[in-house]
Parts: sequence; structure tokens; C-alpha cells
Amino acid sequence: MPERFLIVDDDADSTFLARRNLLTVFPAATVEHALSGQAALDLLHAGDYTAVITDYRMPWMDGLTLVRRIRELNLHMPIVMRTAMEDLENAARAAGVDYVLPWFRWRELGEVVKELLQCHSTPGSDSHS
Repeated sequence: MPERFLIVDDDADSTFLARRNLLTVFPAATVEHALSGQAALDLLHAGDYTAVITDYRMPWMDGLTLVRRIRELNLHMPIVMRTAMEDLENAARAAGVDYVLPWFRWRELGEVVKELLQCHSTPGSDSHS
């Protein structure tokens, strides 16, 4: 079954680049987009996603709050947070983020997601360590 990804970002250029990088690694994937954390939660209630890629800085609900809410829903898909903030790693991990991707490494998104999916599919693996 092809992958289904959710990108949560209010910036059109960042979303375009994220979509392009995901489709390079996962050409058969479906990539959906939410402009806000609340819109993402609505989509997550409606269907299953292989992984979530979220920005940190968004209006109304930041990425950390979104991730906490996703984890409170007991959803365990990998979550990648893209950010320009350098000191966010510990807070992101505590919220339930699997990988923090600095903005300047945006080209690596597809490969990062691929590695996370391999870790999540390995029996007994724990990607939060």
C-alpha cells in the first residue's frame, strides 16, 4: 500500500519543497497538506497517515503543541519537525517528535522519513530513544 503523508505548514514554498522531496523517495505516495495544527488534527481524525511532517512556527498552534495533541490521540506514526530554531531538539523530543530536521537540511527530508519508517517497522524498535 502506498504511503500517505501529511505536511503541516503555513508556508507554501516550504510545503512545495517538502512534497517534492517526499515524492522523490516515495513516488507512489499521497501527500496531503494542512495549513494549521487544527486542520491537521481534523485530517488525522479522518484517516491514517504513514508519517507527519510539521513546521514548528505556525499561527494559532505551534508544531510542539500539535505533536503533543497527536500523541495524546495515541497515534504512533513517525513525526518529523522542520525548524529554523536551533535549540528545539530537547523540547521536540519530549513532545514526541521522532526527528528534528533543521531548515538548511531540507533536501534530506525524504531519506529521513524513509529511515524512520524502517525503524518503526522493525519489531521491538523504539524510535524515541
